[in-house]
Amino acid sequence: MDTREQLLHILDDLSKEEFEKFKFYLSHVGTAPHIGRGKLDGTSPTQVAELLMQRYPQEALDIIHQVLHKIPRLDLVQGSQLQTGGETGNSGNDANHSEAANSGAGAREPQAHGKQSLVSEQQLMKLAGKMGKTWRQIGIEFLGLENHVLEQIEENNPGDTKQRAFSMLLEWRKRAKQDATAINLCSILSQGEGALQPEALDCLRGTGRA
Repeated sequence: MDTREQLLHILDDLSKEEFEKFKFYLSHVGTAPHIGRGKLDGTSPTQVAELLMQRYPQEALDIIHQVLHKIPRLDLVQGSQLQTGGETGNSGNDANHSEAANSGAGAREPQAHGKQSLVSEQQLMKLAGKMGKTWRQIGIEFLGLENHVLEQIEENNPGDTKQRAFSMLLEWRKRAKQDATAINLCSILSQGEGALQPEALDCLRGTGRA
């Protein structure tokens, strides 16, 4: 399967809502000049795949991996990595690009060490306590949750910021399914400069236990 076919296969697996999110984030990632939002409005998966190949002929899969992390659809990220790992001849450059796009070892460890256990409620509760008022920003910008979902969480937990953040993380874990591992969550949140202090993620790395 060549790069164009892989791109189309990934895009076809997105729901209508996820595809709209994909186009939103796509206009903000990659090297300049970015694909403008105007060019993406009303486009089909096939047209988006063509735009990606035209703008980023060598980096298209890396770009798509970055965007999938933001939605998040990590199952598609891992699936496409497995395809590119054995079929492309540029193992050096491709490996470096994939590693950069997926925040280093975080996305690769599940392949190296086998199936990872899901992030625990205890870890999520500790992490929730570190978020404070940034929980909504984190939910929308990094976990890909909709604003109406966060509003409902806020309404269900009046005056309790920690419980709101915990409920939000549980919602992400439910959606991420088998990809809701501590490693993947740490990889996603590590991209959020300013949203969380680095030590806030210690509970996901197995350090800083209470």
